[in-house]
Amino acid sequence: MITSIFASLYILVIGFLVMTLFGYLVHWLLHQTWSGRLNHAHMTHHLRLYPTSDYLSDTYREAGKDNTVIMFFYFAIPLILFPAVLYVVHIISLVSMILLFVEIFVVGKLHDYFHDSFHIRHHPLKKYAFFNTWTDIHFVHHLDMQKNFGIFFFGWDALFGSWQSVTPTTKAPTT
Repeated sequence: MITSIFASLYILVIGFLVMTLFGYLVHWLLHQTWSGRLNHAHMTHHLRLYPTSDYLSDTYREAGKDNTVIMFFYFAIPLILFPAVLYVVHIISLVSMILLFVEIFVVGKLHDYFHDSFHIRHHPLKKYAFFNTWTDIHFVHHLDMQKNFGIFFFGWDALFGSWQSVTPTTKAPTT
């Protein structure tokens, strides 16, 4: 029993690291001009919908046809199928496969939810220090679009050299 609990926790930690690395890499890709239409669509978010001079809104401003959430989903199809492949070739158990599917869904939804919430002026999470810190970190990303690609895990930014700390002059606006 203890072994299966540790195995499940191990799989969840590995799954979290893989999911956040995936999010980091796709977000980084969207900022590369050589990615063409992907970059153009994502720049709609940065330059038209949420420029640093108009970073907050009362409701989230949707990008319409330039919505990059759809692109994240298409890129994620192999990642979503991977737990099933691992199960079919008997590398992980059925329980582990289900845990990974749930984790992929939850981490993906949290990624979208937190990101969108950073741009909402009076979001209920603003009463929590962690959320305001993450909002400031994301604002730094809007100030320098080659920094802070993470949304709620910034270890990949630190590892790949794209981390930039928040300073008093780079804190997100509050109103």
